[in-house]
Amino acid sequence: MIIKYIALLLVQVLLLFITVPSSQAEYLQNNQVAINVSYENHISDPYTIHVTEHQKYTISQKHSWTTDGIGRYNLQAYSIDNGPVVPINRSSDGNFTLDIVADTNHSILFIAKPQFEMLFQGITNATFFPVSPTNDSWFDADSDEQFIVPHIIPSDNEYTRQQITGWSLDNSDINVIAGESDTFKSPIIHMSEPHKVDLKYKTQYYVNVITNFGRTLGTGWYNSGTIVDITALPGNDVLINHVFSGWQGPVIGNTNQESTEVSVDSPKILVANWSADYTNISTSIIIIIAVTVVLTIYLKRKNILKS
Repeated sequence: MIIKYIALLLVQVLLLFITVPSSQAEYLQNNQVAINVSYENHISDPYTIHVTEHQKYTISQKHSWTTDGIGRYNLQAYSIDNGPVVPINRSSDGNFTLDIVADTNHSILFIAKPQFEMLFQGITNATFFPVSPTNDSWFDADSDEQFIVPHIIPSDNEYTRQQITGWSLDNSDINVIAGESDTFKSPIIHMSEPHKVDLKYKTQYYVNVITNFGRTLGTGWYNSGTIVDITALPGNDVLINHVFSGWQGPVIGNTNQESTEVSVDSPKILVANWSADYTNISTSIIIIIAVTVVLTIYLKRKNILKS
């Protein structure tokens, strides 16, 4: 009899622990609302958030996210409960937050654009036309873009620079860039997939050919490794005759020749040296003295004859 009583008591206690949580769960369920989050075109998995009724809940959604490792999606707009589409300011990173008051069940639809990246090698300061909607190197799928890069990249050394010579798109075939302007603007690139742009630059050095008399030829920018002709040209001598006496600097060949060559493997300064020959002045002085003496004698004789 005692055993039966104890068993009955245990059953009642067990029923108490079972029925109380069940009623609490039912109470909580009846006082919660569901926020269903989904994505247009099923670009990401939907999910549901349960929130206590009449409470405010903040949804946090990344501005950009990847799904396949090739491109990414960038948040563009949202809609609440099939209402109007609300655009947002697009950003390349960070989170977009949306406050929802849980007065009833809600459905949130996020709308995003697929994007592809234009990845560069050989330069870091490319600009784009038109600019990316996310202000980076990612562009909306099926948009048409052009990149703009400087033709010349200066360095810390004012006598060294980089000059663009060619570029390639997604392969090793180099498109030669001729001429020299401030910038190079590419042909239109269709952004239907990621693109890899490889820019080719050559190092250039400045060769400065100077002289304190006459003029020189050869000053300018040259590709590294080239051989450059330099020349010293005499000026107009009047009284002092200038004679070329040689080059100061790393020239190739005879330094005493007015025309020679220099190998451009670094910035170069070449100085044309001239020596002064005063023979013309001496001769002119002798002639002037002789003429003066003759004229003086002539005038004296003439005065004597008159007297």
